[in-house]
Amino acid sequence: MKKRMSALLIALAMLALVLTGCSGNDDKKEEKKDRAEADIEWQMISPEDMKKVVETEDSTDYQIIDIQPEADYDKGHLPNSISVPAYPVDTEELEKLVVDSADDFKEGDNPIYVVCPGGGGGAKRTISLLIDEGIDESRLFIVENGAKKWPYKDDSKLWVTD
Repeated sequence: MKKRMSALLIALAMLALVLTGCSGNDDKKEEKKDRAEADIEWQMISPEDMKKVVETEDSTDYQIIDIQPEADYDKGHLPNSISVPAYPVDTEELEKLVVDSADDFKEGDNPIYVVCPGGGGGAKRTISLLIDEGIDESRLFIVENGAKKWPYKDDSKLWVTD
């Protein structure tokens, strides 16, 4: 009986060690971090300042990346923007859309403005990916409040519908 009890205690102790070891491995697994929380000094541009850019600067002096879903982009977007329908940029497939378009934005040193529906996480994830692709962080700006709250939708020179 003592032998059985000792064997049972040893088996239980080994099981406890195995289970503890497995749960410890879970802690070691690194969760995929949200690119929107990257250690980047996000540069924002207000709608008012973006309006000035669109109205006064030659469209070859800047680039606009609009990551709205295609249907939303078709409903309205800033003039001369390039559609990269990757919003919310939270899956490998959507990230790939941004990465695949990065070469279109690498040349030059002109500012690049990123428009997403709300001016937040999607734009930040896009910028994080573009930086990883070699685009200088100092060129990248987020249009505050995004496309949904663009205040100049009634001006056809500042808002294009397809």
